[in-house]
Amino acid sequence: MIRLLAIFALAAYCQLAAAGNAEPTTFSRPGILSYNFYSDLLERKYVIDVMLPLSYSPENADRYPVIYMTDGFLHFPMTAPNLIQEQVPDEFGNVKVPAVILVGISHAFDHRNLSQRVVDFTPVSGVIKGAKLGGGADHFLEFIEEELKPFINNNFKGNEEDETLVGHSLGGLLALHALFNHTNNFDRYVIGSPSIWWADKQILDSELAYAERNTDLGKSVYLFIGSEEVCNEVNSVCGIEDFSFLTQQLKSRQYENLTLKQHMFDHENHSTVVAPGYDQGIEKVFSSQILPRKYSF
Repeated sequence: MIRLLAIFALAAYCQLAAAGNAEPTTFSRPGILSYNFYSDLLERKYVIDVMLPLSYSPENADRYPVIYMTDGFLHFPMTAPNLIQEQVPDEFGNVKVPAVILVGISHAFDHRNLSQRVVDFTPVSGVIKGAKLGGGADHFLEFIEEELKPFINNNFKGNEEDETLVGHSLGGLLALHALFNHTNNFDRYVIGSPSIWWADKQILDSELAYAERNTDLGKSVYLFIGSEEVCNEVNSVCGIEDFSFLTQQLKSRQYENLTLKQHMFDHENHSTVVAPGYDQGIEKVFSSQILPRKYSF
């Protein structure tokens, strides 16, 4: 009996030894940093992820374009590896994307609680299931401009003359609002499946108001959507129809110095279109030259 117990004990020990050891640690990758960022302006926390370019060195004087991405919780881990790969030169020394800093902005609460996201990304309040909410986009953009950008530029040598805003869905609505109402904040825009439907399509009024004031829009803009984003059952959200209307309006304005590209991805829906849209969109906006900022609206 003693011998049998000893055999069982030895077998159990060997099994445990083969299983290895695991200790909890903070997720990290070389060149990627994460911060709990408290906004004094908004009096709440955000999680900020920063991907530094492969060529980054604290010692040199280079300053890098910065891409600001909303919904970083979902989209930063998906986009960062692609950007790293696209900075690697091919056999001819060419790269798809220059050395850039990617900044993911996430709400620092349970990701299933979307109420603060709705507040931050919407220009005006809207009614959802009988409840009035939203309307904090101006304050959120002020947080980016007055608090987040100085942190990135001072600590990681971001180039304040080359800044991109990337957003999808309500984040795309935020990007459109920035384009028409805070035009001097960013130089390039990647806008996916924007929630044009919000508040009875108020963002179209913003586009019209901008067009009535200006003939120039010196920005590089890439708009994308999935081919399966058709009207929902009650026809209150018609992604493709709204998207097509907006792009045609922008083309009809014939803005000076606007580089506008749009794409509909076949066989993609509202969720699956994000990965190809961001991958292609970031590459496209960086293939366009931008003008020095000269606007004050």
